[in-house]
Amino acid sequence: MPVNLAIRSGLILFLALLMAGCSTVESRIRDNPQVFESLSPSDQALVRRGQIRVGLPKSAILLALGKPDHMRNGVRMGRSFEAWIYTTTQTEFVPGYYPGLYQFGYYRYHRYFPYHRFGGFYGDFYGPFLDDTISYEVPLRTVFFENDICTGWDNNYP
Repeated sequence: MPVNLAIRSGLILFLALLMAGCSTVESRIRDNPQVFESLSPSDQALVRRGQIRVGLPKSAILLALGKPDHMRNGVRMGRSFEAWIYTTTQTEFVPGYYPGLYQFGYYRYHRYFPYHRFGGFYGDFYGPFLDDTISYEVPLRTVFFENDICTGWDNNYP
């Protein structure tokens, strides 16, 4: 019984620490109450839903969406702007994709781990396997600012 209790307590502690590291709209509002209180009631409701509108200040966008993954600066029609880019991770199955270790083409004739190998009538077959996936970062949303005010955004990814 004490082992079960120790495992359960450890799991609860792990989940609590995991959740503590996650930034949510409510946790950002709790950390910045003065910014949230400075917004109009309609903007407060918008921010609570994690939504934005043109004309919101950067501080309100930070409350609604959190810190951006990337930031870019530029000039458009003679006016400087800032772009905040929020991303997500996409994973795809790519048969025969072996970065680094497997360097010689679509299917390689020898894999380094014998448990990946299957024999067949025409010889050994290697793949497809669960490790034949790649994950990469794709833009989710880009928010544009001029003079610290939101001027628009693009939803780049469905």
